[in-house]
Amino acid sequence: MAYAWLKDGTPLYYHESGSGRTLVLVHALMYSTRYFWKPNLGPLAAGAHVLALDLRGMGESGKPNHGYTIEGLADDLDEFLTLKGVSDAVLVGVALGGLVVLNYLKRFGTGRLRGLGIVEMTPRLVSAEGWAHPTFGHFPQEAADSFGANVRSDRRRDGLRAFFAASPAAEPTATFLDEMFAEVCLTPTDAIADLCDDMVRQDVRAQLPGITLPTLLMYGGAKNKILPTRVGPWMAQTIPGSKLVEFADSGHLPFLEEPAKFNAELLAFVRGLG
Repeated sequence: MAYAWLKDGTPLYYHESGSGRTLVLVHALMYSTRYFWKPNLGPLAAGAHVLALDLRGMGESGKPNHGYTIEGLADDLDEFLTLKGVSDAVLVGVALGGLVVLNYLKRFGTGRLRGLGIVEMTPRLVSAEGWAHPTFGHFPQEAADSFGANVRSDRRRDGLRAFFAASPAAEPTATFLDEMFAEVCLTPTDAIADLCDDMVRQDVRAQLPGITLPTLLMYGGAKNKILPTRVGPWMAQTIPGSKLVEFADSGHLPFLEEPAKFNAELLAFVRGLG
């Protein structure tokens, strides 16, 4: 197992395989490389140099009691890319990972990057006047304000389990849900709650028109229960020159639900950068 050791002593687990242009994969909240990228790592490594890390507190990475903010995870990402000597890379983030990628881009710039991938991310999770694309289609401020507290008080994590049960377009099998939930339980409750509290404070809509890198957008289809509105087309209209790929048979997990299409579209984007 490979680890990158951060300055604060936290080990970040990462997977590395393949050759060619570097493709850095940043997963969503409570995910892990070994499970959630399982159908993607091999095929993607056939056409790129793949680096997939477990974020602080998640998967096989260290679980200190600090650093669980979007900015903190972006700091970790910058340190990881520096330790690995990454340049001219495509940086891909899913949901929380997308927010981390955009925070990295805002604060550290494009010097190491050639392109971006944003998967199943809404730029503002919480409902607001004039905003048509919050999480769940409606996520009022009062619910957002208690999000982290509810996670902390939910000892059985029933709310989180319900979220993951709603993530695929089709009803998941009991085996699939148990496997997935076992992986997400590797993340400490306080880490989840801290990140939930920070995620609901995010609003990156104003950043999007200023993105100059080639950007691939990948979103689930009409059966998406987590992001049920047409946020993908909105993102495509807002980020100049971006390309949108929608997955008609997927919900919030297109990399697991339609992995062959996901891998092919991502590799085509990487190859198209020259």
